[in-house]
Amino acid sequence: MFEAYDFEPGVVTYNPYKLSPEDMTDIKFLTEDMLQVEYPNGYIIDVGWYGESFTLKGVFHILIIKDFKWEKPVFREEFRSVSELYEGMHLAIERVQFLLTAKRMD
Repeated sequence: MFEAYDFEPGVVTYNPYKLSPEDMTDIKFLTEDMLQVEYPNGYIIDVGWYGESFTLKGVFHILIIKDFKWEKPVFREEFRSVSELYEGMHLAIERVQFLLTAKRMD
């Protein structure tokens, strides 16, 4: 599902799904654990489906977590469609890259 993205310098640690914006028929992929990318300095991008698993009743969440503080994400967005989710991934990747660059400047 997320193979086309350049997550550098992140490392994809979880990505088992093949859902695409053109095909929403395979709803078995709609679960809380869809993608995780680990970055330097303790950042993680996490993508999941929140709502009723295996149904279209819910939203996608993209979170950026710092130092495993899941209760206080530094970025959190919701998306209702796979197309919106794909667009949101660009925002999340850009945000992590900005945070990493800002950290180097400290």
